[in-house]
Amino acid sequence: MSLKKIPESLKNLEIRKPYLRFYFQGEEPKDLQIQEAKASKEFYFIFQDRPLASVVSPKKQAERFLVEKNFSENDLVILLGLGNPHLALEIQKQLRAGQIFLLIDSIYDLAYVGFEIFQEILQTAGRHLFCGESSLELLWNYLESLPIEKLTGVKLIKNPSSLNLEKNFYLQVEEKINQIINSKMSDLLTKFEFERVWIRNTIINTLNFNLPQTPRYKLSEIGKILEGIPSVLVSAGPSLRKQCEWLKTVRDKVFIFSCDTSLKVLLKFGIIPDAVMTLDAQTNSYFHFMGEDVSQIPLFADMVTSPLLLRNLKFCSVVHSITAKYLFNAAGEPIRETTAGSEIAETYLGEIGDVQSGGSVATSAFDVLRVLGCKEIYLLGQDLAYVGWEIHSTGTHHNEKWLGLINRKTSLEKINIAICRKRKIKWVESNESKPVLTDYVLGIYQRWFEESSQKIDFFVYNINIKGAKIQGIPSITLEEASNLLSKYKEHSYPWRNLSVWKTQKQNQKETYIPNFLNEILSFEKVFTSIANLNLSDEQAFDILQMELQSRPYIQSMIRKTQIYLKRHANLEFTKKKELLVTALKRELRFLKRGILAYTSN
Repeated sequence: MSLKKIPESLKNLEIRKPYLRFYFQGEEPKDLQIQEAKASKEFYFIFQDRPLASVVSPKKQAERFLVEKNFSENDLVILLGLGNPHLALEIQKQLRAGQIFLLIDSIYDLAYVGFEIFQEILQTAGRHLFCGESSLELLWNYLESLPIEKLTGVKLIKNPSSLNLEKNFYLQVEEKINQIINSKMSDLLTKFEFERVWIRNTIINTLNFNLPQTPRYKLSEIGKILEGIPSVLVSAGPSLRKQCEWLKTVRDKVFIFSCDTSLKVLLKFGIIPDAVMTLDAQTNSYFHFMGEDVSQIPLFADMVTSPLLLRNLKFCSVVHSITAKYLFNAAGEPIRETTAGSEIAETYLGEIGDVQSGGSVATSAFDVLRVLGCKEIYLLGQDLAYVGWEIHSTGTHHNEKWLGLINRKTSLEKINIAICRKRKIKWVESNESKPVLTDYVLGIYQRWFEESSQKIDFFVYNINIKGAKIQGIPSITLEEASNLLSKYKEHSYPWRNLSVWKTQKQNQKETYIPNFLNEILSFEKVFTSIANLNLSDEQAFDILQMELQSRPYIQSMIRKTQIYLKRHANLEFTKKKELLVTALKRELRFLKRGILAYTSN
């Protein structure tokens, strides 16, 4: 059999879309052909002697199929099944230039056989072709890298004749697409609510980095301190209280890394963890530490962590990190996506240290252990489910708060059940192969661990029997965990010799950090200069947008306003200017108040 031929037209396309060359590797396909229809200049695919569209007029079939389909100019348009190529061509006619249009099919060779037809579509920016199982990872990366704020919706067009060939493939693709888009939409809504707080906190924590009260370090400074030492990552699931006595028996063989929610439980059992992780930008996390002696424990904290918590609680030290995602776009180029405001911290502090997170403290702590070189991690209290209708282990801050609500009519069990029922709950498979109750958010964390388990090169065990089953991470008993750890000797706590675990910062050169208030004041002067120059609304609007180009953190803070302006481009400039100025003044005032409140000595 002959090898596939590479057409000249591919050379122009692969500069912008290099992944297309993969479809031209290997041998000529046997089971797939493109056939001329009875109607002139119309085509359809035949797979294993089975036509995948009308053999008379596939174009007319496509037109009828799309007659009630409407596409907004900001929709993400996805065509599932390319058996009728005229569907793609007709959709292309209805889309604006640059609108994202993805062509997906289960047959790998369809990209090669139909390239001459689809190249007209692929010449346009934002149009991509994903064929076969091997292209799915690229598709997921592309969807993950899409700027969701530019989209108003997703339009899935399904070609029935193609879908009938590989139902499971298309079901999997549709489910994953919905999952990614829903997750990104949830992230966007979270950004709308918290991004301004993340940026304010990052700026303040950068300004406070050299304060003498609590030594601060960067994760990038620590190195691979846990090579050859197993770690126990402690979360606050209902099972934790039953596992603490066991944890005491292996204390001298493992590095204990606690989530903030589980710290109180460990301390109640007399276990002082080697480090604690916190993530929340809100001051609510303060309650997880309140009343406890944390002077011997370093706190690993994201740069967005509440400055009030970091200043007022006397930890041994604070180790900062940045939450980041690593993605690839359709051109195969790597993308690093960090939390808004991170560029400010990195400008003044240099490399801080990236942590990939699934949204929970436990997922961030898991990746910190990876960065520190740990090659064997044991998950403790990671139920990811409401085992016995309980949300957290007894001994946590949440549990302490609920104990004060108990009376003869309200039991602790009733409180737990009432909270569970307010959430989007569902049943999933447990480690006992029985149904266990969980919710949508815990499901996101569960999928993160499952996906992470496929990408790591070290051992992870879940010491949990009744919690939700994490695919790819074996569930073991306490006895089995003891047997696995029996091969290790006592470690003698070598990390305690490092300055992070000491109460004084040693041999550290202070980083120069300018007065950030001057930066804000200089931007505020722009409003005065615009007013003095007596410019038109359009000129004033353009100047403000130009000033924002050099201040991406402020752009992030007014993200909702910017998205509104993009989606309502026809607004009068008077209204545009009014919306932009109002948003800018509000956020600059918010920043000034925060800096003055949390950076004064």
